[in-house]
Amino acid sequence: MQHKRPKRAGSLAATAVFLLAGTACTRSQRSAKAEPSASATTHSAELAASKPRRTGVIENVDVPNDRKVLVVVGDAKRPVVYLHGMCSEPRSDLEAWASAVSEHGTVIGLEADAACPNGKGRTWTTDPEAIDARVNEAIDAVGRARGLSLDASDLILIGESMGAARATALASRFPDKYTRVVLVGSPETPSAKDLARTKAVALLAGEKEPQDKMRQGTTKLESAGLKARFWELDDATHGTYGPDGARVMSEAVAFVAGR
Repeated sequence: MQHKRPKRAGSLAATAVFLLAGTACTRSQRSAKAEPSASATTHSAELAASKPRRTGVIENVDVPNDRKVLVVVGDAKRPVVYLHGMCSEPRSDLEAWASAVSEHGTVIGLEADAACPNGKGRTWTTDPEAIDARVNEAIDAVGRARGLSLDASDLILIGESMGAARATALASRFPDKYTRVVLVGSPETPSAKDLARTKAVALLAGEKEPQDKMRQGTTKLESAGLKARFWELDDATHGTYGPDGARVMSEAVAFVAGR
């Protein structure tokens, strides 16, 4: 009996060591599963850093050899280019709706290319080629300044009043480029001929301004088989967007974006 006791004690000790080692291994495996690897953490951080930060803040961006543009960085790579009305400026309009619209892309508000006779605001020339060149330069400048990969081939064009007339002219002159258009209070009745190659057109008018041209334009576009829809801006006069303008504009932009 005296010779067997040491063997049993040794056996128990070996068993204890084995169990402890197994427990340590299990804990190590659980810890490895619970904690992501350094490379995985780094990759997640890189993805988060590469995504534009949508803040709704209106920023100024310099454009070489041109006027500054106003920018609201959005969640998508799509540029949303805005052309304001006659003898006006883009800031007040962007303040009304750009934060909501930036859900669909990065908003870029251009100032018109000519001074108004009374010195107040800016107005547009009638040269679509010149306006198109300015749009291209603005998109490039914003992309460089904010580190964004903006896709100019998939832009959305918004025009208000005279800006809407110029937006229609751009869609007519460059039908493969300006295919998604939002027209607000245009002084002209949009025609199916000018907008024949568009993928979608949203037409808007204020509750307190004449709506005939925008409603008639919607009917003509739909009759021609084009994707078009009319929105009324509640309690809005010409050149304003009303108390619900941000929601309505976001819906209109989502419509032409295909969402």
